[in-house]
Amino acid sequence: MSPKNGHVNMLTDAIIANLPLDGVRSVMRGVLAAQPSLTPVFEELTRNYLYETASRYNNQVVTAQKADGTFTTTPAFAALRQRIYCMVGCGLCYQSLPLLRDIVNQVASLDSSDRLDAVLKSQIAAVDGDIIQTLTAIQKTLFVPAGSRDLSESEAQPVQELLQSLLSCRESWERNGQSFLLQRGLDSTAQLLGPSRALYTPKPTSIRPPSELPPSTINETFTLDGINLPRIFTGLWQLSSPAWGSAPREKMIEHFSNHVQRGFTAFDMADHYGDAEIIFGGYRSSSAYSDSIFAATKYCVFHPMTVSEEAIRANVDQRCRRLSTDSIDLLQFHWQFYNDDQYITALKYLQQDERVKHLGLCNFDTEHMQRVVDSGVEIVTNQVQFSLIDSRPTIKMAEVCKKHNIKLLTYGTLCGGLLAEKWIGQEPPDLYSDEATPSLRKYYTMIRSWGGWALFQELLRALHAIAQKHGVTVSNVATRWVLDFPYVGAVIVGARMGVSEQSAVNLGSLGWTLDGEDRASIDHILQRSLRGEMFESMGDCGGEYR
Repeated sequence: MSPKNGHVNMLTDAIIANLPLDGVRSVMRGVLAAQPSLTPVFEELTRNYLYETASRYNNQVVTAQKADGTFTTTPAFAALRQRIYCMVGCGLCYQSLPLLRDIVNQVASLDSSDRLDAVLKSQIAAVDGDIIQTLTAIQKTLFVPAGSRDLSESEAQPVQELLQSLLSCRESWERNGQSFLLQRGLDSTAQLLGPSRALYTPKPTSIRPPSELPPSTINETFTLDGINLPRIFTGLWQLSSPAWGSAPREKMIEHFSNHVQRGFTAFDMADHYGDAEIIFGGYRSSSAYSDSIFAATKYCVFHPMTVSEEAIRANVDQRCRRLSTDSIDLLQFHWQFYNDDQYITALKYLQQDERVKHLGLCNFDTEHMQRVVDSGVEIVTNQVQFSLIDSRPTIKMAEVCKKHNIKLLTYGTLCGGLLAEKWIGQEPPDLYSDEATPSLRKYYTMIRSWGGWALFQELLRALHAIAQKHGVTVSNVATRWVLDFPYVGAVIVGARMGVSEQSAVNLGSLGWTLDGEDRASIDHILQRSLRGEMFESMGDCGGEYR
């Protein structure tokens, strides 16, 4: 640290020294939101701190045996995981791999399943999520103007070393009759390296659930180019980060199977949702009912690129490989830069690719969706945010969708879980508690723009009255409100696979409609909100991302 960086006004330093940790986090988030240009400075200073303190984390012991012979984690276990999060967040993802490998090597020596309690198994499974998040960050470093590149030899080396540690850990655990808890990390590491470097190929048949029942006939569907699909898709966004919790692969596969058995046979994912494509692809390819399971994934261009047929086909290659399939049921395309009209060229290449069965958009506004249609590209869906709080699709997009038979797939419909009974009569969420997820923070901010917490409480009470009338939940009513728009194909409801199970509750959103009295009760509150102003401040659908 330079002398200049080390100098802080004494009164300012008093704030830093005395503000509670959650207060420091709140203020830091506020500073970066108000002054985004400071983000690179924040990241650089974080990297400097991590480099300067690296020696403190050498040879850390992360597990210990207690007097009764069982194992536990040490304080160093949590400290290393926090450090890994910081490294990944500030661009040191490759440098974090040795720390992950160190944890894997140490848990490999735990030699008896009867000495691993549920808490310890959960902690080890959380490392699986850490590996996924780190590999996702590494994938983002491979974006180049031509599309994406392979790992260099120097980049591949620590990834290969992690893979070897994971393989050794699995061998050790299975030799001792233990269920391997880091299989997701192992499969994703192998996928990142590719067949020529990994020397390991996951076996799909090894992840079939122990008992599997056929899909039930769900009581509400829509038709997409002749295919009947449920009006609720299961969203896998939560696999993009351990912030929503982590679970062993076996538990996740069990939850996938539960969704399919209840008739929720359509799943939404993306190229950057952690290992969502990989674990879904492994499950579907091993399922006895794979022909009934529908995959909607995404090709997202967040960085400037030079579009070519080769680059576009290479991305489809990757999607197919990760999904363990020869074709993609629905590929949804996101393009970050409207001022670069290469998105039309990219979509035409995707339309020409015989492996893409159906083509959709993701977070396109009305103007640019219309341009895509006018170019001759055939799209069947557009995935956008749509809820009682964010009703922007009703303003411009609805008419274009109806005219061209484009169905909306909507996300954010439950506002990160805030549209639920448990928030009735409660104070606003603590955005910096350990329980707060990224979605909770995002949607609470939207509620404040929409009309504030007091008006939101009125909405919750109105929804609760409607829910009691129909024998359903608040979340079912909120979902139903969106589903009742004829241009909506399906609502995407996120699932914390292996962590919590909500598929039975989601059935309550289907097979009925809101009556006039219900809609009037809701409209009475919506008319007092600032939803019209939100369109002006945020822009049309997807405007918040650009």
